[in-house]
Amino acid sequence: MEIHLQLGYLGKTKFIVAIKSLAILANSKELVTSITLTEKLGIESSFIRKVLAKLMQEQIVEGFGGRYGGYRLLKNPEETTLNDIYVALAKDAHTDEEPSKIDNIDNIILSIVSESQNGFEKILTRYTISDLAKVF
Repeated sequence: MEIHLQLGYLGKTKFIVAIKSLAILANSKELVTSITLTEKLGIESSFIRKVLAKLMQEQIVEGFGGRYGGYRLLKNPEETTLNDIYVALAKDAHTDEEPSKIDNIDNIILSIVSESQNGFEKILTRYTISDLAKVF
């Protein structure tokens, strides 16, 4: 069965914080601290660090600890789509377990969800971090 990603399942907060953080990083030539991100986004620094840690695992962001540490964007913001970020955040959010029994209604529901997912991904693919960085 195909993995279906949903913004509601992921929680829009992680996705939105990730996008806004990456937009800020895209505009900076220097390392950006979690404190700076907290001030600009009005979100707790521990939550921002948790979101960025996931993006570090996916090699989208690089982070450095310590007094002079911070974060910087590793990917080209003009080539990194919102769908790339969405998939990176949701990557481990689903199990690979197959349901024990799939009946006809399950197949219909999965088909509808799959169709909506494809539309959602197509829209997210049209926008890049660079598009949103222009707003900051």
